[in-house]
Amino acid sequence: MTKDRDFLDSFMIKQQPYKLLILTTGNINNNQLIDLFMNNLPQLAELFQEHSLIEMNRDTIVVHQ
Repeated sequence: MTKDRDFLDSFMIKQQPYKLLILTTGNINNNQLIDLFMNNLPQLAELFQEHSLIEMNRDTIVVHQ
């Protein structure tokens, strides 16, 4: 899980890390981040069974592969 573009570049070039969750939430406080994960964790776990690159923002989850 990252908000850092370097991990996306590494993933696209070398497929490392094996699975990547990109957070594109902008500035968010810890409680909002916890709520975001609590509300989406089952869906993220299911998506990661078949996909390797997922982006999550405050409103949506996007599968990139």
